[in-house]
Amino acid sequence: MTELEQISQLVEQKSAAALELNQKIWDYAELNFREDKSARAIADALQAEGFTVEYGVAGVRTAFIATYGTGGPVIALLGEYDALSSLSQKAACPRPEPVTPGAPGHGCGHSLLGAGSFAAATALKDYIDQTGTAMT
Repeated sequence: MTELEQISQLVEQKSAAALELNQKIWDYAELNFREDKSARAIADALQAEGFTVEYGVAGVRTAFIATYGTGGPVIALLGEYDALSSLSQKAACPRPEPVTPGAPGHGCGHSLLGAGSFAAATALKDYIDQTGTAMT
């Protein structure tokens, strides 16, 4: 198996958890700096995968850093998960159809960015663990 195949397989193994996270974040639809449930959902999922989570980074209660391992290189992934005001939208609908008119929502796709970053981070962690790749 090539490295690309191995990494693709590791990401695929996280797809169900990432899709579940995306759905939660989509449903929460919390505005920036108020995405408490969304941040907690992602942080809890990362913690369950073995990451250490630091909350309230830079004085922002919904910002967190999840780390795994020691040494370097340091690989950082940004996971956005805030909704935008007045962007409430029914899922899988190609035309504007708000769930709640005027409410915040994820027509912007940020719910996917947070879930995708979860999948990438956990797949990378598993790759490091499986291959014994030195992170120093």
